[in-house]
Amino acid sequence: MVERTIEPEVEKVFELIKQGQNFILEGGAGSGKTYSLISIIEKISMEEPKKSIVCITYTNNAVAEVKSRIINDNLCVSTIHEFIWHVIGNFQKEIKECLVELINDDAQKLFIAPKEVLGEELISLDYFDGVRVEYTEWYSMSITEQNKVQISHDHILIVAEKMFSKYKKLCDILADTANYIFVDEYQDTSPLVVKILLEHLEKSTRNNIVGFFGDSMQAIYDSGVGNIDSYGLEKIQKNQNRRNPQKVINLANKFRSDGLVQVPSSDVAAPNMNNGNVIQGSVKFIYGDGINHLEDLRNSKLFKDLEFDIPQKTKELRLTHKLNAEMAGFSRLFELYNSDLLVKLITDMKKKINASEIVDKGESFEELVEEAQIVVRRGGPLIIDVVKSTPDLLAIYDEIKTFSFEEVISKSKVNKDSLLAYKFNGLSSRYEAGTDRDRILKRLDLIYELLELYKIGKHNEFLRITKFKVTSTKDKISLSKVMTEISDDDITVGKIIELAEENELISKDDLFTNFIENRGYYLWSRLKILPFQEYVNSIAYLREYVSVITQHKVKGSEYENVLVLLDNGRWSQYNFNSLFGKGSANENVQNRTKKLFYVTITRAMKNLIVYMPSNDQQIVEKAKDYFEQSDIVNVLSLVDE
Repeated sequence: MVERTIEPEVEKVFELIKQGQNFILEGGAGSGKTYSLISIIEKISMEEPKKSIVCITYTNNAVAEVKSRIINDNLCVSTIHEFIWHVIGNFQKEIKECLVELINDDAQKLFIAPKEVLGEELISLDYFDGVRVEYTEWYSMSITEQNKVQISHDHILIVAEKMFSKYKKLCDILADTANYIFVDEYQDTSPLVVKILLEHLEKSTRNNIVGFFGDSMQAIYDSGVGNIDSYGLEKIQKNQNRRNPQKVINLANKFRSDGLVQVPSSDVAAPNMNNGNVIQGSVKFIYGDGINHLEDLRNSKLFKDLEFDIPQKTKELRLTHKLNAEMAGFSRLFELYNSDLLVKLITDMKKKINASEIVDKGESFEELVEEAQIVVRRGGPLIIDVVKSTPDLLAIYDEIKTFSFEEVISKSKVNKDSLLAYKFNGLSSRYEAGTDRDRILKRLDLIYELLELYKIGKHNEFLRITKFKVTSTKDKISLSKVMTEISDDDITVGKIIELAEENELISKDDLFTNFIENRGYYLWSRLKILPFQEYVNSIAYLREYVSVITQHKVKGSEYENVLVLLDNGRWSQYNFNSLFGKGSANENVQNRTKKLFYVTITRAMKNLIVYMPSNDQQIVEKAKDYFEQSDIVNVLSLVDE
């Protein structure tokens, strides 16, 4: 272990530990909370090597980071859900008892009941006789051939909290699991987890310490607890900032509402220090009439002087994936998975049928569409009229209009999470497709991997994956020809899969065939005509190879230059005008927006530009409360520079 300088805040933590007190270590952006957490774990590991420590975190990336820095056989680092399941997973009888209560509780909307399968109002424990409950990606109370049912990520914490509230022995077991339980990024933790650790754990006679590390001002996920002030824990504040330049620190302090005022780090080796002095950096508030003027900003001398035109140094933070998809070049693909008009039409028709507003008498889809009269939005045109004026949509509509509505539903399943279910796994140090990825995307992922391996010359890895056999020079020439053909800039999704199968780059897949003929029929009909380049662009975006990224995804990251776009993207939970005294009067929206803004601006290590797509003079005037007068600039004034 590398010997670390003990910070004053860490010394205060150990004073509380000696007194047997739980604690909160609160630190603003860039304060080095993870550094402190690791220092505490290292000190305990050296001084009390037999004591067990559990560190529970929000993401796999955080798990990987802590594991990479500390070697201790008595340290368990895992995500919250994995840790909870580790504690409760073997108590199958108790899990089943709680499941029965939750399923029969009408207030628990998440728990889809097997009573729907059985046709009964209530279920009993007998339903789970001989059945094992597993924690997986999916929730299903239907009993499999292996006599298993499944609870998912969304359900496990509800089940666990009920179990800890009912069974004291579980609280003793949890207390015995670790002498120390540390929760990283506590503000993102479910209130149910906090309740387990600070209320139910108190039922145990065993002694342990629970410590929370985080920042309530960075609570940007609605599922998180936000703050735990109501529990009255001793709070230790870290006020030094090791990341941001002085001007960003000054701006960020104006948006904190908890009394914590950050100052530059006293560590001369901190990233925001240069020759013993804090980097001043730059902050600009640029405003203009709409997003279109962003191009004026990008073409300006200011943009170039601050090196915002260098992609490797710059991230542009937008609120929604939709806005980013347009910028990153996969808007048609994103729209298909998230806001497809025909899918909306089918979904809205199903709602009308369920509400008995229309009756499906077995007529054709087209006839039912005419009866339903579904509009794009209130007061807007009929969806079907828009469909008929859009060639791609009309083509597939003509294919399915004679189907029954039941058949249309069965052939038009689109999982909205599928496209974005592709993330970096810190534990494996590689990008991986999640289980939500549909069969078509998985097929494309395989072809894309082959293309990448071939392009960079990793031929041995390529040959391990492909079905193409290379045994002669003639085979190498054939392979080169095939790879050139599927690398064509204008190739479609359908064509690239066809060529990959015909030339045995990949094998035939019955699961893929079954998917596109049945539940993925509509998705395939739309996807196969899209340019493969849209898929490629989506991968570049998901791997963060492009400069745009969502504002929620950047928490924990840092970039030399940051451009923050204050556009709500029609997301009613946020309103950036509210930062400047206008917009939403809803206090929750205001607080949510302020915290997200705080997170975004504190990613900047050198230069920050905030772009407000509005000329509203009240907003511009209010901006003077936060930004220096000389830093507030009309984008049009940059055009002639």
